[in-house]
Order: sequence, then C-alpha cells, then structure tokens
Amino acid sequence: MSCLICGGNATRPVVRAPDFEYQCRPGEWSLVECTGCGHVFVDPLPAVEEVPALYPPGYYTVNPGSPIYMEGAVVEAKMVKDAEQLRRRLGTRPIRSVVDIGGGNLTRLIKLREVFEREGGGPVAAACLDLQFDAAVRQQAEAAGLRCVLGNVETDLEALPDGGQDLIVMRQLLEHLRDPRAALRQLHRKLSPHGVLVIDTPNRGGWDYRLFRRRYWGGYHIPRHFHLFDLASLARLLRETGYAIEAQGCTPSIAFWIISFRNALGLNSLARGSSLAEFLNLKNLPVVGGFFVLDLIWSKLGGQTSNQFALAIRADAAGPSRPGVPSAAPGKDPAPGP
Repeated sequence: MSCLICGGNATRPVVRAPDFEYQCRPGEWSLVECTGCGHVFVDPLPAVEEVPALYPPGYYTVNPGSPIYMEGAVVEAKMVKDAEQLRRRLGTRPIRSVVDIGGGNLTRLIKLREVFEREGGGPVAAACLDLQFDAAVRQQAEAAGLRCVLGNVETDLEALPDGGQDLIVMRQLLEHLRDPRAALRQLHRKLSPHGVLVIDTPNRGGWDYRLFRRRYWGGYHIPRHFHLFDLASLARLLRETGYAIEAQGCTPSIAFWIISFRNALGLNSLARGSSLAEFLNLKNLPVVGGFFVLDLIWSKLGGQTSNQFALAIRADAAGPSRPGVPSAAPGKDPAPGP
C-alpha cells in the first residue's frame, strides 16, 4: 500500500511479530517504514471484514480482568486532572459542546463535561460517537444525560451537524483507523469556527520505544495499530487536512512501558497468570507511579515520550485576533498535556 503521509511506495521492514497480547490469529504481521518520509504502518492492512476479529471479547477496554484495564478512583482523578489541564490550555474560549470519538466507557466524557460546566459557567452538550453501543453503555448515557451517536469517523458523520462542535476529542484512536486522513477531513467540517480538535496517539520517540522497538514495543499493539506517527508526521497530516496546530507535545506513557515488558516476558493482556512478573500491570500503583515519574522527568528535560498530543483548529479560523486563545509553540510544551 502507499504511504498515508507522502504517497510513496518504497518501504523498508520495521518489525515482523505476532499478536503478543491477544493471539487473535496465528502467524505474524509486518510493519514497514516509508523510505520517503519515515511513516510506519501495517502492510498489508487487514481486509475490512477481518478487523472485528482483531478485537476479541477479552479486549482490555471491555475486560475488567485484563492486567491493563483501567478503573477506580485513581483513574477517575486523573481524568478530572486531564480535563482541568485541557480547560486551562483552551483559555477563555467558550465550549458549549463536546464530542468524544470512540469513547467507549463514558467516564472520560462525563468528567470532561463536569469540568467544562464548572469552569465555563454554563451547560455543555456532550455526545459519544462510536460504531456501536451495548445496553449498559446506553443506560449509563441516559442516566448521565449524554447522547450516544452511531457513526463511523472515517466514512459517516452525518449524525453530527456541520460547524457545530466546539470540542472534539479523539484519544488513542487515530492509530487504529484504516484512513486517518479521511477521518480528519470529516472532523474538520464538524468543528465550529472556534472549535478545537484534541488528539492523542502513540509517538515513536520515548525510551520504551528505543528499548523495545525491534520487536516488543507496546505501542505497536500488533496488529491493531495500523499507523504509527511521530511528532512531525502527525503535524504534517493535520496541516494537509486543513488544520492549524495550537499546541503539540508529549505526555507520560505508562501503559506502553508496562505492555512492552509484558510482551518481552511472554505475558498477555487477556488475564493475569501465575508468573511472578504479573506485578507489571496497570492496577499496581507503585509500578504505574514509577513509570509516570520516569517519563515526566524525561519530558521536563526536553525528551520525548511514547505518547503525543496535538490541539488543532480549522486553519481557516486561525489568526491572532481570536479571543480567549492562548498562544503555544508546536512541540515545545513540556507540561503533561491534556
């Protein structure tokens, strides 16, 4: 397949490895790097009809027994802190609608709305857009006063009005898409004139990436991460799809540290086994805290971590005269981002 970023057809191998985490099918998958621009992607992409099988019933987002399932008071407190940081980063810009793309569990969206209503002084309409919602999620949404919107961010966003979304959040999703360029173009026309798109996605740049990139890096998430960006390639893609970047940088990448070690030690993401190494999980607060501090210190020293974020607006709305918008240099923000 051609490179998503530059359209080139010349590639070199990066890694060939099996699905360490879920063993969704026998055999190995190939990731390649474009020789023209350095973008990394799965080649060949699995057929559309194969994709559902890559996400088994035990996938960590819906499996409380998974060693990388995230829940509890600590996780919710971090969601609140992240929302508060995002609110500060957006300055006094009015936010009256929030859409979480591929939100799954609605806790993140609920916390976002609570913070923006508390600090913005007015009601915020909140919606989660996804391919499907089970009965439990729909009940949770109804109880919280949220909308569940069916749609495909790559092909069908007609359920969201054009030009009506003040804040669109897409966390850890861009890398899963077959055509991120198409998705970004679709989202562009959904943003309001002062709207903001928030993305976070893996970054090929942290110490865990350097240590494990030859086979076991958790950010590969083989074969579910179809596209892997660095700071430059994400910025280029955003500009080419009509955005201006207000801020870009890195945040601590705890999960990739843990998954990388688990991959190397032969541990999966389905369930905890009997190995002594099972202390490497996202419910172990000392382990989580240790990797967080390691990445935070490194980022404060100017280094990159394996998770990146970008805040982008419509390029046709960019300009110094817009009220309430703080200035930020892309790639120069050392703070633990949104």
